[in-house]
Amino acid sequence: MFAMMCSPVLYAQSYDSIISDIEQKNAELQEQLTKLEQRTQELTIQVAGNSERVALLGEAVDQKVGGLHEQMDSIDERYGLRMSDAETAVQETGIRQQKSVVWGTIIAVVICLLLAMTFLILRKRISKKGDDIELLRARADDLNRQMVERMDKEIGELQKISEGLNNSQTTQTTRDPDHSLVKALADRITFMEMTLYRMDSSIKGHRHLTKSIKQMKDNLLANGYELVDMLGKDYVEGMKVTASFVVDDTLEDGKQIITGIQKPQINYKGKMIQAAQITVSQNI
Repeated sequence: MFAMMCSPVLYAQSYDSIISDIEQKNAELQEQLTKLEQRTQELTIQVAGNSERVALLGEAVDQKVGGLHEQMDSIDERYGLRMSDAETAVQETGIRQQKSVVWGTIIAVVICLLLAMTFLILRKRISKKGDDIELLRARADDLNRQMVERMDKEIGELQKISEGLNNSQTTQTTRDPDHSLVKALADRITFMEMTLYRMDSSIKGHRHLTKSIKQMKDNLLANGYELVDMLGKDYVEGMKVTASFVVDDTLEDGKQIITGIQKPQINYKGKMIQAAQITVSQNI
């Protein structure tokens, strides 16, 4: 009986406890819901801000992309013009180069023709001059041969005269000797010596004549007459000679050479009886 009486009370207490728990949970859920609403509002605000930012970024990107498109269009336009100008310049350059090649070829052909004509003309002239040179050389050789023959005959006569000096010297021992014959002989010997000096030493008979002249000079020396050798030697200031000077740029600077003897210096027994008359080539 007591149990039946207590059962409603217990049921009511249990129901109240359940209600209390439900209300408590409901309060907790309400609190969580409020927090979720607040968080949702916060997220909504953030999303709205982000959306605004995204929109701004989109506008900026669109502007930049538009600017890039404009720049690309401008670049395309400029480079298109430049490429067009470059193509035009290349075409004009090609045309000029073609013209240059054509004119260069024409000029080269003309120059080659002129060179060929000049070569042929010079070849003919050289051939003609070669023939003239050979003719002149033959004439010079003939003249040299004739000169050598004449000098050979004259030297033969002079040798006889020089050999006869021994007899004339013995007859003049008692009085002063007459040097006129020796001076004339010395002049002729010097003339022939000068002639040989200017001739080519390879000419036939040159060595024989040179040897004959040396023999005559030795014969004169044996009789007391010395013909002083000056030809081809250096001129020295103070020499007892009568000198005439000529300029020769082929000589070394300051050089003076005796290249001509009109009259030789003659010494008789160590005493000068005739002073030399000479020509001096110099480069001073």
